[in-house]
Amino acid sequence: MKIKPLIAMLWLVPMLASASIRDELAAIDAAKVTAAQQTAPAAPSRPVSMMALPDGRQVNMKDYAVVLFMQSHCQYSAKFDPDIKRWADSHSIRVYPYTLDGGGDSSFPVPMIPRKTDPASPLADEIMTFFGNGLPIATPTAFMVNVHTLRAYPLTQGVMDIGTLENRYASLIQADRDQIDPQHLPPLPASAQLTPQ
Repeated sequence: MKIKPLIAMLWLVPMLASASIRDELAAIDAAKVTAAQQTAPAAPSRPVSMMALPDGRQVNMKDYAVVLFMQSHCQYSAKFDPDIKRWADSHSIRVYPYTLDGGGDSSFPVPMIPRKTDPASPLADEIMTFFGNGLPIATPTAFMVNVHTLRAYPLTQGVMDIGTLENRYASLIQADRDQIDPQHLPPLPASAQLTPQ
């Protein structure tokens, strides 16, 4: 009878040993994962940039972006683009530049090119989307866009000083927050410094 307990113990020893090895391997793997997480570079994130609206509300600039239409051969784009890029960078505002002549400039060397998905359409999709409300096609022209609703508001057409641009940007965000139709906004400030198409 003493043989049966001895046989049972001999069977248990390998199982206990393998369980111990499994536990050690799991601990080693867990240590590797922890070490990898500690040495892995953190994913880049845009800093939170808040803007005060004219009525005192604060908004996160990650909720808005600028769509800019420019040309590589437009003297006014060459003058305005560095200013709007500096301003946008200082407030962590994303700028999506589109070129109307296929080229970029020093501020936006690789802009996007408007695409025409429907051959029967007279103009490219982005041009119809942004200029379809009757605004003349000209550069530089910028729109403020709510990145969640994709509602766009005309920001500037032609060169605008940054102080005026920032005030208009804040007013447009306030209008967006209050769900005011872009058709009911005051007209764009006039600028003769633009290149019509």
